Amino acid sequence: MWIYRRLAKISWKDKKTNQEVCDHLGTKREIAKAIKTRKIKYFGHIKRLTSFLKDVLEGKIEGSRPRGRQRRQWVDEIAEWTGKGIRKCTVEAEDREKWRSVSSQPLEQERHIE
Repeated sequence: MWIYRRLAKISWKDKKTNQEVCDHLGTKREIAKAIKTRKIKYFGHIKRLTSFLKDVLEGKIEGSRPRGRQRRQWVDEIAEWTGKGIRKCTVEAEDREKWRSVSSQPLEQERHIE
């Protein structure tokens, strides 16, 4: 956002929100969408590999977890963003063309962020 503020010549002292700066320039904050898209594409890349990374992604850690709510897992985000179960995502990721179509679709979660 600092580059947008410099382009618009808006000082941080002006107490303008990031949304106001984006509205002034006529742009959208799309960094979250870019990150999600890249994570989905990277998931497909890892699932097609036979390597240590795939073992880490699918592996289980021995022992008991601490008390409290379960931590959010990386693969849970992929399933949520694609709107499919993790097993279906794994099967579709094996087919590169199919996974490209999944990762290029607009993300459902984006409507709630903006």
